[in-house]
Order: sequence, then C-alpha cells, then structure tokens
Amino acid sequence: MTTFIGREQALVDVTELLRTSRLLTLTGTGGVGKTRLALQVAAALQHRYPQGVWLAELAPLADPAGVPSAVAAAVAVREEAGQPLLTTLVAALRSRHLLLVLDNCEHLLDASAMLVEALLRNCPRRRSWPPAARPGGRGGKRVAGALAGAAQCPAAAAA
Repeated sequence: MTTFIGREQALVDVTELLRTSRLLTLTGTGGVGKTRLALQVAAALQHRYPQGVWLAELAPLADPAGVPSAVAAAVAVREEAGQPLLTTLVAALRSRHLLLVLDNCEHLLDASAMLVEALLRNCPRRRSWPPAARPGGRGGKRVAGALAGAAQCPAAAAA
C-alpha cells in the first residue's frame, strides 16, 4: 500500500466515527479521495471484524434493482430459490460481525439506503459504510467530510 500522506487526521476522525456508529457516510466532491479514505480505514480496521471487511462496488450498476445482487456477490451470499434476495442476505449476515463498504452508490441512493437500512435493522452486528453523493440522509447516519471543503459522497456500515 502506498503512504497516505496528509490525510492522517481524516483517518483518525473516520476511524473514531465508525467506532461509535453503525452507519457512516463520507462526503465530498468527486475526486477528493473518499474511496481511497474508505479503503484505508477499512484495511486498518480489518482486525475488528472477524467475518471480514467487504467491498461492494456499485458504479457498474444502472438499475437500482441490482443493488441487492451486487452486495450479495460482494459478501459471497447466494440467492435461494423461492426467497427474496434481501431476505437471504439478512439471514446470511444476521450473525456475522463484518464491515460492508458500498462504493459509488450515489446514483443508486434510494436502493442503497433501503438495503442498508434493512441490514442494520435486522443484523445487529453489521456495520455499513456506503459512499454517498449527498450529505445528510437517513436516521442514525453519521456524515464526515472526506476533505476540508468537501460536500458529498462515500459510506460504510459495520455490525
């Protein structure tokens, strides 16, 4: 890994916010380094999550209906016949202690938020970190600017 120069305080701040919150969104304009910051923090916190740190990359998705499939693929959960994928995801993740990073979900905010809310509500040990393009958001979410002057983007959840 390359050195993360000049972002030490951001690493400390985001790490502390994630320690005290199950849902965290990093915000900032495009190109400020939200994804890189999220990945640095996730790598540093791997030891806290016995079932791992998982990255779901949502940039390739055009259809919001694909969010559950992308997250299921990222956490190695297979769809079960006759059962909604979200139900399968919740059942599979319910007892896991993991960190899920959702990257590039700004074009799928509603679908991503619905999935994260369902996981956080039903999986008491899971944390989510969805990178998001808009500040603020749903109840219980902590928002951190990725850089000074940042306005919008990444998120994660842990359980």
